[in-house]
Amino acid sequence: MKVSHRVFGIGVALAAATAVALPAIAVGGHGKVGLWDITVTTNMAGMPDMSKLPPEAQAAMRAHGVSANGHTMTVQHCMTQTEIDTIKPPPMHGAQNCKMSNLKNSGPSMSADMTCTGDMNATGHFEISYDSPEHYTGKTTITGTDEGHPINSTTTMEGRWVSADCKGVTH
Repeated sequence: MKVSHRVFGIGVALAAATAVALPAIAVGGHGKVGLWDITVTTNMAGMPDMSKLPPEAQAAMRAHGVSANGHTMTVQHCMTQTEIDTIKPPPMHGAQNCKMSNLKNSGPSMSADMTCTGDMNATGHFEISYDSPEHYTGKTTITGTDEGHPINSTTTMEGRWVSADCKGVTH
């Protein structure tokens, strides 16, 4: 089964990741400024084992602070005060025809629905919850078609605060 790079990118972005940058997600006033370890695992039929990507693709990922094993990516991200103060879902890289709706922000949790039209006709749901200022978990689901190919993706994420010092990490 063909897996579109756009579908993979959207799923990971909604889960706070892209193949080269993994933004942290803060739910208005939750989280801490500083260095975060973020782990994203995507379960999508036909998705390649990222540890078997060509060496140049793996090197490009490592150059951007992303390590991958199987269907799991881990990256460090320096979360800023601006990100903490923002109440919105993460950016959807490569998803110009996708719209967020039903945004709910309740205490330390946020959720939203997504609808995409055009080459990708899909719906999805995003949720994230902080159980402390130093830890969050989240999940994204996407179902539909991309260029006529069925997609069904579930992505989970976990963020752990490491330190106030970002140690030169800027993404």
